[in-house]
Amino acid sequence: MMRTLGFVIATSLLIPLLSFCSNKGEKVNEKSEVNEKGRLKGKRKISALADSPGNYEFNYNDSLSDYVNAYNKTLSLFKTAISEKDIPTQFGNAHVLVCGKQGNPPLVLLHGMNASSTMWYPNMKTLAKNYRVYAIDFLLEPGKSTCNKGYLSKEQITDWYDEIFSKLGLDSFYLLGYSRGGWLAMAITLNKPEKVKKLVLVSPAQTFTWIPPNSAILSNVTYSISPNKKNLGNILSGLSARSTNISEVYLDQYLLGTTKENISPHIFNMTPYSRKSVETLGMPVLVLIGDKDIINNQRCLNKAEKWLTNVQTGTIQNAGHFMSFDQPDTFNTLVLNFLGE
Repeated sequence: MMRTLGFVIATSLLIPLLSFCSNKGEKVNEKSEVNEKGRLKGKRKISALADSPGNYEFNYNDSLSDYVNAYNKTLSLFKTAISEKDIPTQFGNAHVLVCGKQGNPPLVLLHGMNASSTMWYPNMKTLAKNYRVYAIDFLLEPGKSTCNKGYLSKEQITDWYDEIFSKLGLDSFYLLGYSRGGWLAMAITLNKPEKVKKLVLVSPAQTFTWIPPNSAILSNVTYSISPNKKNLGNILSGLSARSTNISEVYLDQYLLGTTKENISPHIFNMTPYSRKSVETLGMPVLVLIGDKDIINNQRCLNKAEKWLTNVQTGTIQNAGHFMSFDQPDTFNTLVLNFLGE
């Protein structure tokens, strides 16, 4: 099973490689940066995305109780009051971490691939000072959400989120998506743009551009084939500029989840959105990447600036793809400044 998965991921890299090579002659004319005070320098425009998140499969069963225990242990890292909600839906249980004063503006968080909502432990306390935060575990990945179907289409995934929003009473909200969560956030926004007040895309995976091929990506392939502590350390060195910032408690949970997960080959349908669809959105959008980010680079920001009319872009210095871990204070400040404008 794991060898097959590794082959699938390795094969998928060929597509962005061809696309990357065909566009490598493009020049980068503008560079957005974040200054010491956490303020963005660069263009403003807007973002939108179209196309479709593909179909996924994640098998979750009672044998994952050790993972759930590890998840619960990670909750102790939040250093703020967290409540857990389980919401029954037509596709299974939706597990949501909730933090912040009732009555505050709602902010929905979508985590990165296999990261679960516990990835927000460096950020939740600060974000919840002014917002009622809802962090949703994706039902097809490690986490406490569960799926009662083996195959979900893009439309079913966006319907699942919409059902959650409805049952939480969220008619309008701020939305933040990280990595693959950013890709899903774009799908949600395109499906119901009237519900999203502002959109934050944190190094959204394969959303504006293909993931550029590099040696760190190959380390991720190795980890997919053989997930263990040593290989996890190898990928962290590529994804994070300050991997020692990441708690061992959280890494233990992540390792357990990726050891037990089963990713459907339909992840191949996770392709960049078209300009035509992205240009339809009109709400304010923030797109962030790290200066050492292996998933996105300046081309991602350039496309966002060209395609969107009300967008802010920025690069967090001394940060990799895991910028919310690498530079949590800067990350939190940028997000809060943007949402509060």
